[in-house]
Amino acid sequence: MTPFTSPDVVVVGGGVIGCSIAYHLAREGARVGVVEREQLASGASGIAAGMLAPQVEAPFADAFFELTLAGRATHAQLAERLHDEVGLDVEYRATGILRVARTESERVDLQRMHRWQTARGLRAEWLEPAALGDCEPLLAGVAGRLLAGGLWLPDEAQVRSPRLVEALASAATQRGARIYESTWAVALERAGDRVCGVRTQNGIVHAGTVVLAAGVWSADLARGVGLDLPLVPVKGQVVTLQARDARPRHVIWSGDCYLVPRVDGQVLLGATEEEGNYDARPTLAGVGRLSESVLEFVPAAGSLHFEGAWAGLRPAVPDRRPIVGQAPSLEQLVVATAHYRNGVLLGPLTGQAVADLILRDHLPHEWAPFGVERFLTG
Repeated sequence: MTPFTSPDVVVVGGGVIGCSIAYHLAREGARVGVVEREQLASGASGIAAGMLAPQVEAPFADAFFELTLAGRATHAQLAERLHDEVGLDVEYRATGILRVARTESERVDLQRMHRWQTARGLRAEWLEPAALGDCEPLLAGVAGRLLAGGLWLPDEAQVRSPRLVEALASAATQRGARIYESTWAVALERAGDRVCGVRTQNGIVHAGTVVLAAGVWSADLARGVGLDLPLVPVKGQVVTLQARDARPRHVIWSGDCYLVPRVDGQVLLGATEEEGNYDARPTLAGVGRLSESVLEFVPAAGSLHFEGAWAGLRPAVPDRRPIVGQAPSLEQLVVATAHYRNGVLLGPLTGQAVADLILRDHLPHEWAPFGVERFLTG
């Protein structure tokens, strides 16, 4: 490896968070290196459904909900800019999400969600069972028999996650960033209270600032410099399907699974939640659970053709909120991890926030509740 003699910033992790950080830093002239243990988007970013969906699961409005709304708002412009810069379509589409209720209890919960979100000024429409088939033809005939209504959220959107990572990385390298794939970050280099580089199997990459964005592997690296991050993996399995005839018009979401239609006819079925599992391989049990769940409320999905199954490890902390900010008591170490199921949604916003922190010593105020400090007090 022949890295910069002394780059301004070295980012550990080549997923959507790491590549977004590299892109935003490189846009402002910083010399950036990215160290990735496998290939870009080989972790959770590579199998993520790519939904930009702050509304669909939010039980109420809080600081995190406002952050996710801001995250969704960044994607349309970013997709257009990346297309202009590197000619890649990240498949940003405002397809909307239809969340369905299968029981009376779910119906009550979704109607409550509808009330507070419309009061907040967000677009949301409650659909009685008879109207579900008009919104989503695949649900025609099951309304009232299997479904108790649904919440239509027209502003929810999606991107193709691996393409987003590819476009961010390409745009960053166009501006001089250097990406080292198959380069294992063995440890962070520390000199006193300062983190000064990253040790790899090919040598040490010295840098002015180190950004830890290594997903579930961030905890081991942080522990080596005395920082304890309560990260756990949450394994998610997904199934890729192909639609030959009928396919979903929109994303369809129930409490247990979702169907995400792509522009090329592929349909993604996801995703399991398996906390503490480091085995990033799909299982027959996982595929079976997803198949059983989707056929309960979309029987027409049985005509979709099976393509393959995939799994990834989402990095999560107990409160299921991201960690973004300066590491306490360690100079020049920035942490950007634990995005759980919101890495794609918050990726661009995280990249800009970390760039602001490094280049201007200012973390935007909306990130204040999500620093490392919340796990180190009391």
